[in-house]
Parts: sequence; structure tokens; C-alpha cells
Amino acid sequence: MNFSPRGVALACLLAAGESASAKEETFVIFDERKIVIDVPDGYLYSSGFDPNGAVVAKLADAKKTISLEVVFVPDARARLGTEDSQKDFVAEQFQQYAEGSVEKSYEFVNFKSRSSSGLYCAFTDVSLVGKTPPPNEFLHVTVGVKAWAGCAAIFTLFSQDTTSKEYSAVLKLIKDSLEEKKPLGPTL
Repeated sequence: MNFSPRGVALACLLAAGESASAKEETFVIFDERKIVIDVPDGYLYSSGFDPNGAVVAKLADAKKTISLEVVFVPDARARLGTEDSQKDFVAEQFQQYAEGSVEKSYEFVNFKSRSSSGLYCAFTDVSLVGKTPPPNEFLHVTVGVKAWAGCAAIFTLFSQDTTSKEYSAVLKLIKDSLEEKKPLGPTL
């Protein structure tokens, strides 16, 4: 199985706006809830909607070694609010990656941030080990979920390695930067 970005309506994403060196991007996901994402210098950012109408944010580095896709979904009942539910969700949604990987299993890594929790796991494409991946295909995919009150972000991070500073920076972005922007209280 080849690891390549899923069928997100890329034309829709690019039409929604793209920037090459923004610092902070803010966008509405649903119910006027706003998300803030710190875009690293040298990364292309876009946002739009997937075919189901969910808001999608996408980041990619200019060298095409990293591609991040985040889908935001409402979670009013906190179905993804526990570690067990997050594990079950990731295992079910991303089973095809586990099956086509060197690992053949899930090695979950938990994380907590200021107002959320989440987990992820990484897979290595067995068909690309020892080869140079063709254009738009990646040796590794890292998948996971980040949940906070009433919302969940489901992410897929494609990369050519899992040890580079770029990979670490994007994981840090997911954990620490990808946050809901709370409205300021009333001013007097």
C-alpha cells in the first residue's frame, strides 16, 4: 500500500487561500468556533471543506517532504474525549495504514496540551522501505486525533522520515499550536 494524501478537494483548499510564510492563521470550523494554527515559515497553508462539508486545514513544506491534513469535526458528546475512544477511532479509521506497514500494529503515543488530549501512531510503508518514494508518495504516515470540549481534530501527517526537525516541528504544532481561539470576554 502506498502512503499518499487522501482525496481532499485540493482545488477547494487552494481556492480558499494559501500563504507561504504566515505566522498565525485563524479560521472558523463550525458554530463560529475559531481555530488558530501557527504556520511555520516556508510552509504552504490552505483551508477549505472536504466532500462531506467538514473544515480541513492543510500544511505542506516547499520541499514536499511533509504534508499535514487536519479535519475538524463537532464532538458535542465527547465521543473522542477518552484515551480508549481515541484508540478505537484511530484503529478503525486508519486500519489500512497499519495493514500496509512494517509495524503491522499500533504504537500509540499520548499527548496533552493546554486544553486538549490526543494520541497518534506512525507507520512505515512496507512497499517503500529501501526505495526512493515516487512523487506525492511518502515513506511514513502519522495518524491521530486531538480532542477538546465539543470538537475533535483528526490528522494525517505524511513524511519521508520521522526523525527530522521538520517532522518534530509539525508534531509540536499539532500538540501545542492547533488550538481553539476563545473569544475575549466583554470589555467595559
